[in-house]
Amino acid sequence: METPPFFFYSPNAYALGIIEQRPITCQCCGKARDFHYRGNFYCTTAIDALCPWCIADGSAAEKYEGSFVSDFEGLNPDPRELGLPMSEASMAQVSGHTPGYASWQGDVWLGHCGDACIFLGYVGSKELAPVWSEVRADAVASGWGEENIQHHLHKDGDMTGYLFQCQHCGKHRLHVDAN
Repeated sequence: METPPFFFYSPNAYALGIIEQRPITCQCCGKARDFHYRGNFYCTTAIDALCPWCIADGSAAEKYEGSFVSDFEGLNPDPRELGLPMSEASMAQVSGHTPGYASWQGDVWLGHCGDACIFLGYVGSKELAPVWSEVRADAVASGWGEENIQHHLHKDGDMTGYLFQCQHCGKHRLHVDAN
């Protein structure tokens, strides 16, 4: 069995079940593969079976003119007006070469220090305790209310946290979503 690719911006994609070990025939490359991408792919073609190799090399995003992320933090309808929230190179790497994560309303990729952050995984208030001081501002800015998040955020619940980490300074970031 061929070793599947590593994703810098989503290093836990396999452990989180975003990509699962299951035989498929990839719609993009046509090859029989042992790994299947379970996340969202935003394009106009119905895609049921993508392998991680076609995500990593960008061929799926290019072939289907799609993206693996629905939004970037702070991206405006016309980003030329206010500037990009993170480097174009990191946004291209995330949208075209990185598996997205499962979320209620669409995955939003966070940035820090001018680049896309690394997605660490799904978290609840219990998992956030060690880094709460770092993510508190994100929790407050989310609009869900700090107390509400501290009492109702569960990594597998109706209100879920998505933990990111800056690749430059190590600061943790939090995105919150609910069904």
